[in-house]
Amino acid sequence: MKVIVVATRKQDAKPEEFAPYLESEANVALTMYKDEYVREIYSREDGKGAVVVFEADDVEHAKRLFRQLPLAKAGLLEAEFYGTKPYRGIVAQVK
Repeated sequence: MKVIVVATRKQDAKPEEFAPYLESEANVALTMYKDEYVREIYSREDGKGAVVVFEADDVEHAKRLFRQLPLAKAGLLEAEFYGTKPYRGIVAQVK
């Protein structure tokens, strides 16, 4: 199942708090990509976080994966998780 995660920097976190984690964040995200848990990852245009598409068993699995990210471990991110399923219009047309 694909799970879309909208991650937002905590409002009370200062930009300099993120700096020590950025390299390890990129390394963990790339490892998850290579392991096929991360399908897509984007920086938000507003600079306030990221959007990640996880390939996971369910939303709880995606939450566990997200918590492995260094910025999440450091408590610098909040996240919304959206499980997905095939769009009904496409499913109806395929049948």
